[in-house]
Order: sequence, then structure tokens, then C-alpha cells
Amino acid sequence: MAQQQLLKQESSVSEVLGSHKKQLTKNIEQQTDKNHIHTINRQSYVESSISQIIRTYGKQFTQIRKQYTDGHGGRCVMGVIMSYYGWDGKCITNSERRLYAALVALRQAGISKELLIELNDSGASFDEIADYLDNIKNR
Repeated sequence: MAQQQLLKQESSVSEVLGSHKKQLTKNIEQQTDKNHIHTINRQSYVESSISQIIRTYGKQFTQIRKQYTDGHGGRCVMGVIMSYYGWDGKCITNSERRLYAALVALRQAGISKELLIELNDSGASFDEIADYLDNIKNR
């Protein structure tokens, strides 16, 4: 009996979260211009793992520590992922939406943002971070 009540609660929580997610998505889409929506949709269909994004897209930037960008072509690992989702490394209002896209991708991949930041800021290269992610995925 108690188990059935828990299952009912779980489904109602799931429904509430699903509804909240739909509303957030709708709000974001309303705030994002059509070109950015097209970019996000196109890139979300690319089946790139986070490690592939870091390994390949990171080659475009000089790796830096302690900040997303230095404004001169330098990015940390999170800055690389945000740039993959369309961030130009300069625009602050643009960065919030790109950070959200990056966080969603990390969550779906089961990767902690804090882990990536720690690896980056402790001196691991983009390739070393990508290798680490590949190794934990294959365990």
C-alpha cells in the first residue's frame, strides 16, 4: 500500500517536472531569436559526445584556467563546450543561454560541471580531460 502511494507521488512529481521543463523550453525559445534556435537544434542533432566536443572543438582555442574566456581566443573547458553551442566568447547575454545548453548536455551525459572545471583548473589539457571522460564512460 505504501509502495503504491510512493509510485503515485513519483508519477505526479515526474509530471510536474515534465510540465516545468516544457515551460522553460518555451520561455527560452521565445527569448532566443530564430537563427539561434536553428543553431541549437542543428547542433543538438549532432551526436557528439562531450569528450569529442572537447577534443575536436577545443583545438580552435588556447586553453586557459579560472575563467570561461580571456576575450582573445582563450577558453576553459566549459568555455569550449559553451562555444560549441554557439557562444562567441564575448556577449554576456548570449553566454547565459549557451551555458544553459552546455549544462543540459552535461546533465544528459551524466558529467559534472564541477568535475570538468576541477580537471581544467588543475592543469589537465583538453585531450587529457576528453581521455578521462572516455575512460569513465567505458568502465
